[in-house]
Amino acid sequence: MNKTQILIQKRGIFGWLMQRVSGIFLAYAMVVHLWTVNVVNQGNLNWETISARLQEDNFWFIYYMLFIPAVIFHAFNGLWSIFMDYNPSPSLKRLTGWLFWIVGISLTIYGYYGLKPLFGIVP
Repeated sequence: MNKTQILIQKRGIFGWLMQRVSGIFLAYAMVVHLWTVNVVNQGNLNWETISARLQEDNFWFIYYMLFIPAVIFHAFNGLWSIFMDYNPSPSLKRLTGWLFWIVGISLTIYGYYGLKPLFGIVP
């Protein structure tokens, strides 16, 4: 078995595949972000400019609804991968897994909540 096959067997195909998918999406998101900030807005960033852009159409809404969980999943799955390299005990693995899920879901909700004013959604 090669290194990739061992990694997939040890950590599961879903985590392995989603790490790659989220990484590709984040590379795309970085290009879109840099293009928008540097070319479209020519570095002119302020609350009004960003809020107006986000309220133009559904593209930005969908973009950020995918971007936030992709960043969080990619980060926590990477941390989980590093954590698993140290062969933790089953109880520590379970505890850390729950902790990562709770913090990840909390950060996703927090990220969505933080975008509400930019999309013109007033609490």
